[in-house]
Amino acid sequence: MFDQAPPVPPALSAPAPAAAEPGQNAVPPDLKAVIDAAIAAGDEAVVDRLFGYARTAQPDAAAALDALQAAHAAQREAVRLAAAQADQQRRAAAGPLDNWTGKIEFGASRATGPVSSLGLVASIDAERAGVNWTHRLSARAEVQDAEGVNAVERIIASWQPRRTIDKRGYLFGLGLYERDPGLGYEQRVTTGAGAGWALNRGDRLKVALEGGPALRVTDTGTAVRERLAGRGSLDLDWTINPRLDFSQRASIYYEQGTSSGVLTSALNSKVSERLNLRLSYEYRIEEDRERAISASGTVSRASIVYRLQ
Repeated sequence: MFDQAPPVPPALSAPAPAAAEPGQNAVPPDLKAVIDAAIAAGDEAVVDRLFGYARTAQPDAAAALDALQAAHAAQREAVRLAAAQADQQRRAAAGPLDNWTGKIEFGASRATGPVSSLGLVASIDAERAGVNWTHRLSARAEVQDAEGVNAVERIIASWQPRRTIDKRGYLFGLGLYERDPGLGYEQRVTTGAGAGWALNRGDRLKVALEGGPALRVTDTGTAVRERLAGRGSLDLDWTINPRLDFSQRASIYYEQGTSSGVLTSALNSKVSERLNLRLSYEYRIEEDRERAISASGTVSRASIVYRLQ
């Protein structure tokens, strides 16, 4: 099934700067040259500040500066609309194996909890963004050794399809497989659905909340249990500067007699366009009142992340 691109308004043509009104001066050539150079550099924050400084330095040219800034804003919007149209056409024409992006992570970890150990971790994350649908796939494997004994064997794999409703809302499905004997279960399969809401605060801070029901089938090694659960999650991404960003992932499940949750914090430092260094901290908890089990553990990781595209 391919996404169909909705119609996009044609790109706007940037209007020519209006002539200065009677009694108002034109923008001095040297000042306009500086503004043109800032526009060519593409740093819009600098451009906006420069227009403000120009009005303060040349109040008699305020009308001409307003017209020049309005023309630049219209041209910028036209470029944005054209890029959005091209991107939607590209997504709509893509096949099922096209438009995937992803990253691979390799690193070392230290865990505390029922046992303390050192280990290795490897993961892969992939995403395909269509016009209306987004698919996210992830898999992580981790082994930890404590004094020659295989102390931790953790495997997590998930798939989450998302259907966009509007700019902020979406519906999602969830398929999740987990294996972690150290936290009390041999394997667990979760399927679920729900709704999410993006609470973006500009380009640098993005927050999303999700919630919905889930069905969990848990194999503890001695019994298999199938129960309905409620799921809630919080995703936060903060771009501190162009080379440093912080992410926070938290999810919790609650079912009758049992609850579990995971909190992951990560700090990423950009080494190159494709290579990042990552420091992360993960906290997991399992509460099972029926079996009188209360287990928790932390994992601190240092890893290298390579972006595939």
